[in-house]
Amino acid sequence: MRYHCKLGDREVVVSFERRGGALFARFGEVEHRLDLSLVGDGGAFSMLVDGHSYDVLADTMRDQVTLQMLGERFVVQVEDDRERAAQAVAGQKAGGRREVRAAMPGIVVDVRVQVGDVVEEGQVLVVLEAMKMQNPLGAESAGKVSKVHCKKGDTVAAGALLAELE
Repeated sequence: MRYHCKLGDREVVVSFERRGGALFARFGEVEHRLDLSLVGDGGAFSMLVDGHSYDVLADTMRDQVTLQMLGERFVVQVEDDRERAAQAVAGQKAGGRREVRAAMPGIVVDVRVQVGDVVEEGQVLVVLEAMKMQNPLGAESAGKVSKVHCKKGDTVAAGALLAELE
């Protein structure tokens, strides 16, 4: 999966790939070997990049990731290829029944809604962990949760139906 990351007026495309049990990140022609470990329950990580260690705090809100590392704070706008394509073809927000599906295989680490909840656009419904990264899945528009198809700890396939809104 490719991610379009914007920091200030600079945009880079980052792709991730697992090879031989290792995770690699590619920025254009430059590739780095990564190892991430979650520290505690929050957004604190221990990260190795090409053997160099970094402590990172990450906070994700919709398409914005705030990173704190090396004594600095970075706010990065992140959009994957799937989201970018959806934005390009979306003229108006869809009405009626809407589905929240897993973009990639992973493990459900949090379900933040239940049937009957009224949600706002962008509100996180389910958090999915894939490739050692937590991915919050939010409501594309306001609505009411009509069904929840997953629970914490479930392993889901790419495209799995996680929740429905009306």
